[in-house]
Amino acid sequence: MVALPPSMKETAMPGGRLTQPERQQIALGLADGLAYAEIARRLERPTSTVTREVMRNGGPTAYRADLAHRATGHRAQRRRQPAPGHRGPRRSPTDATPGRYARTRRRSPPSSCSRAPPG
Repeated sequence: MVALPPSMKETAMPGGRLTQPERQQIALGLADGLAYAEIARRLERPTSTVTREVMRNGGPTAYRADLAHRATGHRAQRRRQPAPGHRGPRRSPTDATPGRYARTRRRSPPSSCSRAPPG
């Protein structure tokens, strides 16, 4: 397994996602019996990224780069579509009507909230 050339790193997916060549390098590293940390070092990625990728896509014995790449694309598309009946992000009343809630809080007159003297 060889570190990726700079040209492959330049074609990285947005958001720091793994590329197809990086996934192939992970599969080769697993086949060679390399540790996740060694695979990550060669890809210049965090160990947690490699570990998460492998565990999310079948584990160390069943990981397949092409299937993992396809599954990632499906997961990304699925997240972009809003759930049925979803109305969008929740907003607080202050977002909807800032003038009404932006006023300062009214305070009670001192006579109504003071305590009676100890008696």
